[in-house]
Amino acid sequence: MAMSITTNATSRAKQVTSSLTFSSTTANCKSTIVDSGQRIDATMELWCGRTLVDSWSGTATSLLTLSGTCIVESGHTYTLMVSGTIDGVPFTGTPISKTCP
Repeated sequence: MAMSITTNATSRAKQVTSSLTFSSTTANCKSTIVDSGQRIDATMELWCGRTLVDSWSGTATSLLTLSGTCIVESGHTYTLMVSGTIDGVPFTGTPISKTCP
């Protein structure tokens, strides 16, 4: 399941796309943030309830892709969240929640 959110702020567009998939008990997390010509600082976090399982951070200009994997437990629900700043302006992507089969 991938979600894409596009918002318009003044004259620029920001796009945040995230996905959370499972391969057995491995969570595959990915987020892509696009904003042409802008400095992007972001952190992607995987949560199980109120417990932070893992996180990945990065910085880039115009396009930032964060990806990571971690071991999870079958039957538990996990939430992938991404947030950060674009040219100093805070943003938060839409969280994705899925249960590991």
